[in-house]
Amino acid sequence: MSLFRIAVVLSLGVALMPSDREQQEALYERAATAAHWTMTYCDRNGQQCVMAGELWEAFLRKAEFAGKLAYDVAIRSSVDQVLPDGPPAPISAKARGTLSPDDLRPNWRGDKVEEGGA
Repeated sequence: MSLFRIAVVLSLGVALMPSDREQQEALYERAATAAHWTMTYCDRNGQQCVMAGELWEAFLRKAEFAGKLAYDVAIRSSVDQVLPDGPPAPISAKARGTLSPDDLRPNWRGDKVEEGGA
């Protein structure tokens, strides 16, 4: 579907182009002048380009810091959720009260299979 959209937009762009030779040359000259003006902006406004370069470098450093911070926080919180206090400690005999190890063993809830035969 996206190829169809691209084809439609390109077709509209071509359809809007002028067909008269003089209008085509005028459009070409305006486009060339605009491209030249854009590419020589830093030649005319050097101080602004230097300042923009410094601001861009500061932005990149901040973005890198923010990315590292988000990654570290995500990793740290996922590790904390998996093992909040490390492995569970064994239950002492006092904490079990009067329960024996057989009492703590879960009951089997499946079909019983006889040993030695099917």
